[in-house]
Amino acid sequence: MADALLYLTERDVVSALNIPRAIDALADMLVAQAREQARNLPKTLATWGEGSSMHALGSVQTGQGGYAGFKTWVHTKAGGGSVFSLFDAETGTLRAIIEARALGMLRTAAISGVATRALAPADATQAALIGTGPQAVTQLAALAAVRPLRQVRVYSPTPEKRRAFVNSVAAKYDFEIVESPDLAHALAGAQIVTLITRAVEPFIDAAMLADCRHLNAVGAILPAKAEFSQDVFGLADEVVVDDLENARKGSRELRERFGSDGAPWQGVSVLGQWLADGQTRSPEARLTIFKGMGMGLSDLAMARVVHEHARAHGLGVALPPQTRENLLLAQP
Repeated sequence: MADALLYLTERDVVSALNIPRAIDALADMLVAQAREQARNLPKTLATWGEGSSMHALGSVQTGQGGYAGFKTWVHTKAGGGSVFSLFDAETGTLRAIIEARALGMLRTAAISGVATRALAPADATQAALIGTGPQAVTQLAALAAVRPLRQVRVYSPTPEKRRAFVNSVAAKYDFEIVESPDLAHALAGAQIVTLITRAVEPFIDAAMLADCRHLNAVGAILPAKAEFSQDVFGLADEVVVDDLENARKGSRELRERFGSDGAPWQGVSVLGQWLADGQTRSPEARLTIFKGMGMGLSDLAMARVVHEHARAHGLGVALPPQTRENLLLAQP
């Protein structure tokens, strides 16, 4: 089975990865990127209709035992799907096809966890989670994995959805999880704020973040969408992104602040370089902002762990390896 092409399901992914393991794997991959041992292919996307979109992300980790891969996905109002194709970076052999919904949720949460661990005050105990969609479950787990939380306040516009979310997660943690009736209640006292919404227009401004010391803005990843207003940048000592090229292409918030004409962005750092340089949060910092856009290396870090776990534990469906023979030449 070691040389087989593996088809790995969502269940295989979940059995191989938890949030702490995902955070550590991604942190290692980001450091490799900063040391020029891994790199991204910029995201490509197309949109059509009313909110439909298709995306592709690529990445490669070089050196012995390295992998290359592509995540591709389509989102429509009627649903969507995603898959990760994992290749051996030395031989070009396709090693695995991985169902990528859970993979994507884990890497999106893991990047918030890495950023929060690196940038947020070490003693932060109060957090706010804005958004209660499917991604919110793992975002909450990432916060819990890296900070000694005492309370998380949760808000989304639909009372029934936020109440159901709180009820579904409250028993899983030893800190208090509170349903907030409005944004003001959710943000009051919150030292860490995570935004994971599908907002089209900014709904958070500087005045609302009076108590915030670290902001994760990871919901708006298309150039037509934004979660926070421009005056928030006036509070920030550090603005950090997961991938600069993807942010330049897709972050409305950063494009409006730093420009969309291709000129260099001054004052924006990359998380991998921050980690590789051993940087830490300044004691005098007022606010740090992390803007996560999604990048191929995040998915590759997850896919590598899943594939190696699957091989070690006999998981997945073994498929015939791809042939190297040109069958067209054999036709009469």
